[in-house]
Amino acid sequence: MLKAMRDSFHHLKWVLLAVVAAFIFGFVFIDMGLGGAKAGGTDERVYAARVNGDTITYRDYDRALYYAEQNYKQMYGGQLTAEMLQGLGVHRQVMDSLVDQKLLLQEARRLNLEATPEEVRRRILEIPTLNPDGKFVGAELYNRYVTGALGFQSASEFEETIGRELTVAKMESALASSIMVSPKAAEAEYRRMSENTRIRYVLYPASRDLAKATVTPAESETYYKANQARYAHGEQRSVKYLLADYNRIRSTITPSEPELRARYETNKAQFRTAESAHILHILIKVDPAAAPAVDAAQLKRAQSLVAQLRAGADFGALAKANSGDPSSSNAGGDMGWVEKGQTVEPFDRAAFTLPVNQISEPIRSREFGYHIIRVLDRRGAGVRAFEEVKPQLATSIAEEIAKAQAREEINRISARIGQKKPATAEEFAALANDKVTSNDTQWFAKSEMIPGIGFNQPLSTWAFSAKGGDIGEVTATQRGVAIPYLIAVRPAGVTPLADIRERVENDAKNEKARETARSAIAAAAAGAASVDAVAAKLGLAAAETTVSGQGQVGNLTGDTTALVAAARAAQVGQLSAPIVVGDGALVFQATEQKRVTPQEIAENTPAYVDALRGQQSRSLRTVLLERLRKGAKIDINEQVIRQASGQNQNV
Repeated sequence: MLKAMRDSFHHLKWVLLAVVAAFIFGFVFIDMGLGGAKAGGTDERVYAARVNGDTITYRDYDRALYYAEQNYKQMYGGQLTAEMLQGLGVHRQVMDSLVDQKLLLQEARRLNLEATPEEVRRRILEIPTLNPDGKFVGAELYNRYVTGALGFQSASEFEETIGRELTVAKMESALASSIMVSPKAAEAEYRRMSENTRIRYVLYPASRDLAKATVTPAESETYYKANQARYAHGEQRSVKYLLADYNRIRSTITPSEPELRARYETNKAQFRTAESAHILHILIKVDPAAAPAVDAAQLKRAQSLVAQLRAGADFGALAKANSGDPSSSNAGGDMGWVEKGQTVEPFDRAAFTLPVNQISEPIRSREFGYHIIRVLDRRGAGVRAFEEVKPQLATSIAEEIAKAQAREEINRISARIGQKKPATAEEFAALANDKVTSNDTQWFAKSEMIPGIGFNQPLSTWAFSAKGGDIGEVTATQRGVAIPYLIAVRPAGVTPLADIRERVENDAKNEKARETARSAIAAAAAGAASVDAVAAKLGLAAAETTVSGQGQVGNLTGDTTALVAAARAAQVGQLSAPIVVGDGALVFQATEQKRVTPQEIAENTPAYVDALRGQQSRSLRTVLLERLRKGAKIDINEQVIRQASGQNQNV
């Protein structure tokens, strides 16, 4: 699940930005339910951040965080946990978005783009809830709705929020209006997104000769110098961290029998089970759309198996040889205990009515075909026995204890750090003990996975805002809780060869292997009339795939840039020249070209003009915010983020 939050994370970041904007500025249509304690309590006086002297209130931050978390809940359902939110850095992302919003508002003020009172009034008159049948509800109902259902302290606070929404919209519009996109550029983008080529190809894989490729130190150095752009890096950080590793601590914990039984008695409701049956199963598959003759043949086969079983044949042997149920066939047809209602209706009815140890007649289900079952035993609804759930209980208790001990130990070390204030990485590492290890991340960039830790937005954000020798707060990671120490900062540049020699050697070997593959393909393609003729010469199989203008190529990995360009320019049936790709080298023939028509271009170009303008506007917005941040005085109340991170545990 954390890998998938991590693989989706870059897309979700944009979603989060949109959600924050929508809910901070456009939440007037939703009952927030914030009219309780926080509305009039001391939280209102706590600042979340100050940007060039302008305050982002705790209420602003808490409101944005609430809706961001709701959005993630909707995406991931009940599988979202507080640890996942911390790992994704949602609390920091929300704060960063609010700071960006404040910077845009300040720039809009400088450019005289602030919303006017009349624009705010018109916007309020467009809200259906406040204007049923096109008529304003009146001042009394307006104030009651704004301060009640919407949770604002006053109508003026609500109107300020509307004003911010309109101001940012003006700013975004100004950015978009400053960008010119030519119809020619839009047409090229439309072609790139819409056109593709179907090809038949033969690939000579680089792996075929990789084991024979050798590289000398001099060749590695030559390759490194010729490909320095490949080894360029952005600004990097190196961090030492003390880690209370959950798994390491958990391996030392063995819950006692009394602990397990106490947990079992306390949580018996979790182990209730429905009526269930222990079933042996053979499935003779029939496609739902199969012809009657096919269905009849499979029924006859099933009836033959029933006859064999009733004559004493081994159920397990017949299941392994005949069953189309992959989940049970390798186990001799044993499905284990199946709860009532878990299977398709005809199967379920037979499973709970057939006499124990009797072989059923073939049972037809529309979805799968013919089922043959034997019920070995049944048990009524009840509670799973202690011995059955004992391993599950032991794991759960050990994890809880491990996390508690990890947190306790890392907090103890954090307190020692506050007292001793280690001045060097060596002094910091010396605080490790039998439960807390000292580790180094090596160099990593801001957007990269942190070696040994994985993707961790809070830790990365801290590392790229800290100075050498700084010590961070206790931070949650996938492996446990950690305290970071910033060892060093490395400016953008080219990674020294000594640091990546092994990587360079592997790259050079792969380059040699691809060149060998290209030569082999070129020799085989000389005089050949088709891809299949080339494949026959090399003893390889030809394959087919689709090459899209966007650069997507099925079945092939690595750099396919040259293939995409060649496929777009190819003539149907023409044998191409050898082309190097990430997997090796290939030759191909285009079998079909999908090209857009002049009419389609005319119809779609305007939409692509708008799309490109939107893309470039977002890029311009990013550049503008980077410039504004560099010159801004930003004071973030880290305590608020830590407090929010701790308070929002029951997601």
